[in-house]
Amino acid sequence: MKQICSKKVKVTAKYTVNKALEIMHSAKSINSQLFLSKNGHTVHASGLSQLVSFFLTLKEGDSFLYIVEGADAESALNVITKDTAF
Repeated sequence: MKQICSKKVKVTAKYTVNKALEIMHSAKSINSQLFLSKNGHTVHASGLSQLVSFFLTLKEGDSFLYIVEGADAESALNVITKDTAF
């Protein structure tokens, strides 16, 4: 049975390409799909170019959502937020 879980994240520092790579690798290590969303703009976390473009729209103090969809969504979200803490 699929689940969908989300967690709001507040931007406390400028995102870098290295951070995008961390998120992309974490997304590929789980058995669920990871998305990032802000103001109706949602990207799949498996593509580096999409992540970098998404991060260019963020500034300090903004918030966005991690959205995880899959059978293990809740545990995958815990892994993602732990692995990619800001």
